[in-house]
Order: sequence, then structure tokens, then C-alpha cells
Amino acid sequence: MNSLVGKVPMIVNLVWLLFAPINFALAQPASSGESTEALLRSISVTKAPFSAAPDFNLRDAGGGHSGLSGQRGSLVLLNFWATWCGPCREEMPSMEQLSRSFGGQGFTILAVNQRESAAQVNSFMRQHGLNFTVPLDSDGKVSNLYRVYGIPVTYLIDGNGQAIGMKSGSRDWASREVVAVFRKLVGQSGAGGLNLEPATPLASALRAKAGANLYAQQDNQSEVIARLAGNEEVVSLGKAAGAGESWYMVRTKTGAIGWARASDLDEVRRGK
Repeated sequence: MNSLVGKVPMIVNLVWLLFAPINFALAQPASSGESTEALLRSISVTKAPFSAAPDFNLRDAGGGHSGLSGQRGSLVLLNFWATWCGPCREEMPSMEQLSRSFGGQGFTILAVNQRESAAQVNSFMRQHGLNFTVPLDSDGKVSNLYRVYGIPVTYLIDGNGQAIGMKSGSRDWASREVVAVFRKLVGQSGAGGLNLEPATPLASALRAKAGANLYAQQDNQSEVIARLAGNEEVVSLGKAAGAGESWYMVRTKTGAIGWARASDLDEVRRGK
């Protein structure tokens, strides 16, 4: 009896996903009953000292300009750092992993560098394989706006420009619990960069090609939920375009639900 009770939430969530309209399923967070504040608290992110996040417009290390106003509709991880800061360097690889997991799906990282040159920053980014945007706070004005008295400091800003949390000190931003929370927060910000394809009849079944994977997100750098066997049939739940290619949301025979690249699947055509 206890084992059955423990499976009830999983069964309810599965039924909800299968029968809710696909657009709604993509644009909404998982139903966990937890508030945003509780979710953030679970990963040691506390309440921000202000509500509206101050806007800014800075030249970035790539030669362009970056600011918050261009990120409306996306969840933003706003990090303050410098190359000489040991704890900053420690958390940077996990920020890169988080960016690869959710970038282009309604999530952006802006890593505001403190008073260093573009040459210093670009050298550091190349050396460590980092690809997110780095605005240059050359005079410290943006740091002052955000009350940054020590680094690293990270703010989370929702799609409406509201500061929903902050973290002083370094964090493993790629840990399992952090990724689970961000999956819900990105959902709350909407589909973001995810482009739903026009409504068309979905294939009743799909067959996996050899070597196909089932991913947590529409990104082949995201967590692999399952490895699909060659010729394994899966049920199509929806189709979307993301990360430059088409993806199917599918369910396997074991009940696993995730995303597979359309190029890794063949439509099953059955005779009438």
C-alpha cells in the first residue's frame, strides 16, 4: 500500500502531461505546489533587497552592448565577477553548463565583469571554454546599483524585470537540484526562445534510429534522460523547434518523457 501511495504524484503528473494541450504543457511550470520563493530557498537563493531590477546598458566583451531591457520575457541569471576572484572562477564552469542546458529557451546569463579590460576577459573566456555574455562594468556604476559589496554575487531576474532572488558567494549552478528548480523557473517565464511549429497532425508513433537519446530539454547539451534502442517505438506528444532544429516530445514504453531530435526519429507508417 505504501509503495502505491508513493507513486500517486508521479501518476497524476503523467496523466496531466498527456492530456493537457501541448502549448500549455510547454509554457507552464511543473505543478509542484511550491512558490517561487520556496523553490529558490531550496537552493540557498534568498530574497533580493529590491523588487524592480535596475536596468543598464554596457558594452560587452564581444564588442556589442548588453542590458536587461533586451531580455524581457526571459529568466536572467545576473552574475557579478572578476577573473582574479577564486570563488568566481570556481562557479563559472557550472554557469556554462546551465547556459547550455537552458540557453535559447527563455533563459540568459549576463556575467557582469568588474573593472577589467575586454582583452583580459576574452582571454579568460577562451581559456575556460565559456560562451555566455559578459557586460563590462568598467566604472563600477552597475555594481553600485545592485549593491554589490563583494563578489561573486548573483541575482535572478524574471521575465518582467523583477529581482526574484540573490545569492552571495559561489554556487554549483549545474547541480541536480539547481537544474530541477531552473526547469520550473524557465517554464514560468514562458516558452522564451522555443518556437512551436504550426499545428499539424502528429505521427501516431515514431521509431528511434540507432544511437538516439532522450533529452530533458530541446538541446543536445542537456541531461540525457534515456538512451533509445535502435527501432524502439515511442509515442509522439508534441513537436517544437529549438536550438536550430526540430524536436519531438515523446513517451517511451517504459513511461519516460522527454525530447528527441526529429533527425533521430522515423515516422512509423502502418498499412491500412
